[in-house]
Amino acid sequence: MIALPQLAQTTVGAAIGLFIWGTAAFGLVPPIQMQVMRVAHEAPGLASSVNIGAFNFGNAIGAALGAAVLGRGFGYATVMYAGAVLALVTLTLVLWSSRQPK
Repeated sequence: MIALPQLAQTTVGAAIGLFIWGTAAFGLVPPIQMQVMRVAHEAPGLASSVNIGAFNFGNAIGAALGAAVLGRGFGYATVMYAGAVLALVTLTLVLWSSRQPK
């Protein structure tokens, strides 16, 4: 996400950046979904729906953040930087919560 504004200066760079970003973003979903269903073997349907709901919630938060950035008058490149910060905050929360005693 941080590199995309620089890559998007050319059509080829934008295509390469979007391909890598899309592959990484959507390539994570199936393994995460399988792990959720493996862990929640007693209620895989419920766990699956909550997991996909979380993805959709993340999409909504990202869209709202992007709209807020643009609404404040920042450029389109700033949306990618804001998204990278949001992803870093989210990763930090995931790592922190995984270290908490169960």
